[in-house]
Amino acid sequence: MTISEIKPGQVEFQGFIENLRDKKSMQFVVIRDLSGKIQVTVVKDEKPEIAEIFSHATLESTVKIKGTAVKNEYVKLGGIEVIPDEVELTSHAEAFPIGPESSIDQRLDYRWIDLRTPAKALIFQVETVLNQAMRQYCIDHGFIEIHTPTLIGASSEGGADVFEVKYFDKKAYLIQSPQFYKQMAMAAGFEKVFINTPVFRAEKSHTKKHATEFSGFDIEISYVDSEEDVMKVQEEMLAYAIGEVKKKYGEKVKELLNVDIVVPSLPFPRITVKEAYKILRGLGLEIEDGSDFTTEQEVALCNYMEKKNGHQFFFVKEYPTMVRAFYTMAKPDEPAYSKSYDLYFKDVELTSGAQREHRPDILKKQIEIRGIDPTPMTDYINFFKNGCPPHGGFGLGLDRFLMLLLDLPSLKEAMYIFRGPDRLNP
Repeated sequence: MTISEIKPGQVEFQGFIENLRDKKSMQFVVIRDLSGKIQVTVVKDEKPEIAEIFSHATLESTVKIKGTAVKNEYVKLGGIEVIPDEVELTSHAEAFPIGPESSIDQRLDYRWIDLRTPAKALIFQVETVLNQAMRQYCIDHGFIEIHTPTLIGASSEGGADVFEVKYFDKKAYLIQSPQFYKQMAMAAGFEKVFINTPVFRAEKSHTKKHATEFSGFDIEISYVDSEEDVMKVQEEMLAYAIGEVKKKYGEKVKELLNVDIVVPSLPFPRITVKEAYKILRGLGLEIEDGSDFTTEQEVALCNYMEKKNGHQFFFVKEYPTMVRAFYTMAKPDEPAYSKSYDLYFKDVELTSGAQREHRPDILKKQIEIRGIDPTPMTDYINFFKNGCPPHGGFGLGLDRFLMLLLDLPSLKEAMYIFRGPDRLNP
């Protein structure tokens, strides 16, 4: 049984030794598992063989205990203590090479120890609910889940930030995004798809929001009229997922991480990129029309929007066409700007989305304008030659979402195992 299931009576459970007070005649041992903690009380004269085991046990060793749980109002841990009949030391812990004062990079070297606290475990319990809730939203709304390759023959973003791997006698690449395959599903008539997949980016970035491998949650939907159709799906999905997290772990997150889970109201605020330019200039920041935002400008814009709207999320839409991927559809009445958007959460860009260009002749032109080699794009363009509905979608980094939701200092804390330019271990 788990510790949280223990009630007065005969019990058998296992866990880590979190604390041990070895007194002259008594031992008080705190045992922890993922579900909680309980006190084990040993009267040395009555159970000398058990007292001997605990006398030589180290903190964070694991034990298996059989005994009797009894009520004791003086015990702080739930008013119950366990009087053991049998104790088996199932592992012996050596001294820890890291502690609370260790840097994040030192702690990552011993990630299995770093994660051994209720607060750290809670991060990934929240992630489990968050991911499952997004999946459930999609399933409830008629989406099909697809599983795409992570090995591809050409860059999915048309850029150089890819990891090249040897694939027999050919070159292959680790996927930057399942973009092409999501769009292929639209051409196949699947209409609405989602995918949860590893994503790889060969970027030598050392910021709190970048990693070379992360978990992507992507959606693509058919028969859209504009990026607004995609934005509506995304805001509904995120509000539902955050609501599920709050229901299950809101109180625990507040207790252990001191973070309030705020379920966002719908709809999220929206501004165009041109409106964003005006806001930034009004804040005294210089920016030219057609430019993408710097980090400083993003933070300033986020602070302004939260103060104005009292909302942690907002969309910026209609970005300049040339700062977006080649497969983004341009606005027909203003082709210098696109049917695209970014979603900001707190002070960070969370998601990029858009209506895609599904007409092969225009796709070819957009590839040519950007100077991308068209040869590797042949298979991709072929997806759209046999009829394909207008469609759009977005890609969301699950780890980044978790980092922002729980106010974690960086992705290094939000990812079970972090991968960056300087880290391939453990």
